[in-house]
Amino acid sequence: MAAKLRRRTVSKLFWACGLLTVIYLVLRLRDTTAWAANGVILPPSWKPTWTLKDSIGSATSSGSSAEPAIPDGIPKKLWYKVGRAGVRKNIKPYIKSCLKNPGYDVEFLTDVSGDEFVKKHYSWNPNIINRFLPISIPIIKADLLRYLILYEKGGIWNDLDVSCEAPIDEWIPEQYKSTAATVVGMEFDTDRWLRQIASWTIMAKPKQPHFLMAVEDCLEEVAATAKRLGTPISELKRNQLDDVIDLSGPRRLTRSIFKSLSKSLNREVGNNDIVNVTEPRLLGNVLILPDHSFADSMNMWWGDKVPGRKLVVHHYAGSWKNEKGGE
Repeated sequence: MAAKLRRRTVSKLFWACGLLTVIYLVLRLRDTTAWAANGVILPPSWKPTWTLKDSIGSATSSGSSAEPAIPDGIPKKLWYKVGRAGVRKNIKPYIKSCLKNPGYDVEFLTDVSGDEFVKKHYSWNPNIINRFLPISIPIIKADLLRYLILYEKGGIWNDLDVSCEAPIDEWIPEQYKSTAATVVGMEFDTDRWLRQIASWTIMAKPKQPHFLMAVEDCLEEVAATAKRLGTPISELKRNQLDDVIDLSGPRRLTRSIFKSLSKSLNREVGNNDIVNVTEPRLLGNVLILPDHSFADSMNMWWGDKVPGRKLVVHHYAGSWKNEKGGE
């Protein structure tokens, strides 16, 4: 009798374990599907699903449209742009290093959802709509999209090949948290060539005018080139335009910050204001970080050679460096 009872007990335990296993697997599948739908990469087993709807940027990890802000007022939200090739395996660890920051939402935009973002938030500016949307060179659109996102929403922009080496909440020194509305880092701080600000990582509050200036000035140049060549903007090739770094990249960003600050400070702001930035420097409401903060590898080769804490590392995947400016 006792043996029979034991067999029944073991049988019940066996079936209970089996049922719990099935429930666990179903929940894991549901969670993975939810992550994919929201465009968030966190599970170690994550696989890209960019082609599922091509609109993974439509939701945040919290499902809320209002992002919390760190004490300086910069929204606690990470922004990324995913190109047509998706996220390569070697890039995933860089992204995950930034997603480890607690309390941050994340949004990934694709070509399609990036265009939808611009249509939604910039319908008031037909010049942006009519000139941005037809551009067929991916890297130029990606450059401009980061500025449009930061102007409208604020937050932290990272290129996909950027890894976070320090907690984001520690990037801004305490004494600047109440005044810094934009945070950027030096890329080149040397007399060897023109100084410039890195554009692979940018922090900002919404509605900072230099981002809109960067977009409008770039699009004006694109439109002028198309008119001069007698071709639609959609048919412009990369070799028909100025160098990408100058047209839409870090040099454009640097000039736009100078232009914006010159207006707000009522004085000429230029290259001399970002010479030998060995510690965080506040220009108006723009905080300039030393080159070791965002561009330590450049600092070691060409910069001021001043050691300091690395906040991010840019791994120079360079996927855009091809004839068509693809990502």
